[in-house]
Amino acid sequence: MRGFPDSSLSMIFQCRYVYQYLMGNFSKAILIASVALCLHISAFSQGISLKNREISVKEAMELLKEKSGYSFVFSSADVNTNKRISISTDKATIDDVVKQILQGQNNLTYEIQNKRIIVKKIQSGDKTKNKRIKAIGKVVDDAGEPIIGATIREQGTTNGTVTGIDGGFSLDVADNVNLEISYIGYETRKIRAQQGKKLDITMREDANVLDEIVVLGYGNIRRSDVTGSIASVSSESISKVASASVADALAGKMAGVQITTADGALDAEISVRVRGGGSITQDNSPLFLVDGFPVDDLSGIPPTDIESIDVLKEASMTAIYGARGANGVVIVTTKNPKMGKTTVQFNSYLQMRTLARKIPVMNNYEFVMAEYEYQMIRKGSDEGFIKNFGYYDDIDLYKYTNTTDWQDEILGGNPISQYYNITVNGGNEKTKFNLSYTRNKDEGQLIGSGLTRNNINLKLNHQLFKNLKLETNATYRTRTIDGAGTSGTNIVTALRFRPTNGLSAGVAVDPDDDEENLDGDGNSLNQKYTPVEENKQNYRKRDEQALSLKAALVWDVIKGLQFRSEYGISTTHANDNQFYGPLSSTASAAGMNNMPSAKRTKTHKESYRLANTLTYRNSFNKSHNVNVMLGQEINHAQNDNTFMSAKLFPVSVTAEAALENFALGTPNQSTSYKSAPDRTASFFGRALYDYKNRYYATLTVRADGSTKFAPGKQWGYFPAGSIAWRISNEKWMKPIKFISDLKLRASYGLAGNNRIGNDLWHNIYRVYSGTSAPAFGNEEYNYYQFADQTYLYDPDLKWETTITRNIGLDFGFFRNRLSGTVDVYWNTTKDLLVPSIIPNSSGYSRQMTNVGQTSNKGVEISLDAKIIQTKDFQLSANFNVAFNKNKVDKLATGETEWKTKASLSNWYGTYNYKMEVGKSMGLIYGFVNDGFYKVDDFDFDATTKKWTLKPGIPDNSSFSSGNFAFKPGAMKFKKLSDSESNLITEDDMTVIGDTNPKVTGGFGLSGNWKNLDFTAFFNYMCDFDVLNVNKLYLHSAVRRNYSNLSTDMNLANRFRYVDDAGVNVSSDPVALAALNENAKTYSWMSVTQGITMTDLVEDGSFLRLSTLTVGYTLPKHWLRSLGVKSLRLYFSGSNLFTITGYSGYDPEVNIQKGLTPGIDNNVTPRSRVYTVGVNLNF
Repeated sequence: MRGFPDSSLSMIFQCRYVYQYLMGNFSKAILIASVALCLHISAFSQGISLKNREISVKEAMELLKEKSGYSFVFSSADVNTNKRISISTDKATIDDVVKQILQGQNNLTYEIQNKRIIVKKIQSGDKTKNKRIKAIGKVVDDAGEPIIGATIREQGTTNGTVTGIDGGFSLDVADNVNLEISYIGYETRKIRAQQGKKLDITMREDANVLDEIVVLGYGNIRRSDVTGSIASVSSESISKVASASVADALAGKMAGVQITTADGALDAEISVRVRGGGSITQDNSPLFLVDGFPVDDLSGIPPTDIESIDVLKEASMTAIYGARGANGVVIVTTKNPKMGKTTVQFNSYLQMRTLARKIPVMNNYEFVMAEYEYQMIRKGSDEGFIKNFGYYDDIDLYKYTNTTDWQDEILGGNPISQYYNITVNGGNEKTKFNLSYTRNKDEGQLIGSGLTRNNINLKLNHQLFKNLKLETNATYRTRTIDGAGTSGTNIVTALRFRPTNGLSAGVAVDPDDDEENLDGDGNSLNQKYTPVEENKQNYRKRDEQALSLKAALVWDVIKGLQFRSEYGISTTHANDNQFYGPLSSTASAAGMNNMPSAKRTKTHKESYRLANTLTYRNSFNKSHNVNVMLGQEINHAQNDNTFMSAKLFPVSVTAEAALENFALGTPNQSTSYKSAPDRTASFFGRALYDYKNRYYATLTVRADGSTKFAPGKQWGYFPAGSIAWRISNEKWMKPIKFISDLKLRASYGLAGNNRIGNDLWHNIYRVYSGTSAPAFGNEEYNYYQFADQTYLYDPDLKWETTITRNIGLDFGFFRNRLSGTVDVYWNTTKDLLVPSIIPNSSGYSRQMTNVGQTSNKGVEISLDAKIIQTKDFQLSANFNVAFNKNKVDKLATGETEWKTKASLSNWYGTYNYKMEVGKSMGLIYGFVNDGFYKVDDFDFDATTKKWTLKPGIPDNSSFSSGNFAFKPGAMKFKKLSDSESNLITEDDMTVIGDTNPKVTGGFGLSGNWKNLDFTAFFNYMCDFDVLNVNKLYLHSAVRRNYSNLSTDMNLANRFRYVDDAGVNVSSDPVALAALNENAKTYSWMSVTQGITMTDLVEDGSFLRLSTLTVGYTLPKHWLRSLGVKSLRLYFSGSNLFTITGYSGYDPEVNIQKGLTPGIDNNVTPRSRVYTVGVNLNF
């Protein structure tokens, strides 16, 4: 297929400047104009104003219903609805309006009951000879609730009435006549009236009328017409979770959509994976759209502003987004304005957090005993121990001292969060608005952390002319993040920090005393700053302001043909301020002279979007339904960055003072850059067709031109198609009453991934400062260097492309009391960007090329059930499960495996993760633990006091270092390689873990009993592994400095070298064997470097009670005198319990992200959250 000329891409972006100037200035005025209009709208909605000339009676009736909510009940034989009338009212009563609508039809009369205008033909004076009776009864829904305003009509006449507040009715009718009972959203029923018999009538929902609307990109359709795989969550479901995070509200609710947060930090990254993701080295995040505008993530959207979230999961749905749709598309629709009287909603809650789980560490006594053993074995003497902790004979005194668990000090508080939201909605048939303000202030579980957010969202729609509408949306948000997180307060350091300072506790420090008790760094035990002080020494504050303005003109050209033009601009300003005190690790680095330093990063990002679509909808012969859309779109994004730092501030300076005046210190570095613009020009089209709501077909195609690729490679083409067969609408299915809906779907398509670097296709330079370039000595200077110093650029780069294949079944049974979907998919992602080995003569060792390929196969099942539907009690349940299996099909040419190593310091080996062709991504490689060495594994030389391993036993001696000589009690690995030597080497590493969850999903119950409502939701993941790096540091002597240990290494569990009398028996084989007869694990002293091994790899499977909410809505008659429509009070708990065998804080860490996923290392643990809240409507 030939593409557009590359010059066309340039021309498109030149032409957009004219449009940008016109629409950009227009959009900037939207916010001001919108606010002004909102001040007047509520006045417009008082009284009834209809100003239309020469319209039909039918059109006038529909206009009145839209305006006021009043609807007409009449017989078509009595009323001439085609009659043309002239009508003009201004704040008139309903009677005045009805009289104008019925003008000229003098044989009619009417009466108004509730919101129904019942029109009758004036009867002649002759009395009917038929017997008349009074029909009485009650109309209810499936749940037994009264239906207010249902229309009751004597069949074949205009005689009718409507049901009252209790669903009851009374109507004089002819004896034995049929009554027609109708109400919007329900199937019309016919029941025979009989003298003296009360009619109890139950209405059934009409599935066709209540069909859900889903958003699928540049438009929306009924869910019943969908031919691809879409998962949706409504505002009702989101509102049941009291959280400021969209991730909390969505986790586990959609099959095949894995939503997690990286950790428990307030600003933790929200990770979304749709069907696993296929890229190896690039971003697997889906495309996020909020009201059609691309955003980076979902963190800036208040859940109370959301109307619905639709996730497009395969290419027949995502191909309309072309190069951005390979990883799925998440479409967020915020609440739209609704016509009617001005309403006010107020939502608020107060939350308290607590640490969900603690890791058990040693108490004072166990810690001091471990320290004594360490001094005796590693140092060969108890001299240092006596100085710091006293004599061994007095060690039992530590059993009665207070232990400091530093988890309690930095994570153990009960921080409070507050959330406030107010939404105002209203308008008339010409102008409607929805204005919301949200403020959220969170205190984090980690001391010093906090998050404050403000969000204002205004939507304003105005009918400019009869067929031309203006839609506007303005959003302004701010965000402030306090605290440096785990980079400022290391969680592992806190876990390992000594629980007691021994004899030095509370003792004044004499800096001139050479005999002062010192730790391994030369600091006094009672002077060395604690994790709490570390938190104070690392100051960080980030703030962000973002403004988004969007506008759309909607022109109904002719019946069925609509043109829509959208333009939006967005700008973001962010500041990142950091300060390091004189006791911080930064201050102790070379050249910092133990003095404070500070740095600031400023980022500015701007983007705009222009889209035009032409949509044609029509139905032919009541059988053929078509929906055709053609469109064009331009997207642009660019950011610039400024960085500055200073050092050698006065020791007494505060963080605020340093950041306000860098001149107080010595200027250190100042750089700035502007990124290459990321621009995409697109042309697309979609056609939907169905025949009698039975046979469906959808065809989609998109062409994208991107600046991320070299000229000649800039255009990509992404077609897709799908078909569906609604079996339940076949005539031969009608006798099968229990099947409400049955539809079979199939799809195939291509979508692209452009979430790659901007400049991989060409070489660019950047100005650096420092001392690393050759021949300049040690002085700092600025110099030019290639921006990418890792990979050689590749001018032949092209799109990563995902091919999706999907077969699905939608079903509903027993009037959709039980409904669900089943999808089977197979995705192949080809032309993956993979580092390929190239000759070193290029100056690089690798180059990113399009050679890789992966695949994901899986099954998804979703079920919804309305279990109980009675008058006072309703109970519903939902369940979803997804099975996904990924595989590496191909790597770079000639390569069958690709090794990589996690960024962990003091770690053994050249790799601990590896991708192999034919196997899954995210596999952990390491050694297989085989317990520990016992006395019988060695020969002991009593003369030299040395242990020698017996022949034929695997040899771990290469892992011992420092003062720990290889001997019994050391950890032991299995020999897996075929080498003749018994020495354990990297060749003995194998797959010891798979970080990919085999099964994910969630299930929940919700319901209400009278005014009491409840919701419970669980999410789960099964059969995946976590590399518990925290455990390594709590089970070893790695980087040890009077460090605490896990209770797994208590005296009763570990291999010991010192007996209960304090005697070192490491050179007495008999005594050593007797002492460790019941030992359960190796000696922690034998582990002196980080080693990836099975002891650290744990099953992360879990079942979590995500949310439990109980609410009560006050009776309406209690509130009427207060002018309140509804008031609901609720209590909610989140993360109330987690059932798991994982020993760390939480198994849900870093899942399916990056090349080395599933690592639990120094992350903020999740909190348990308790909430009380209120929902108030005026």
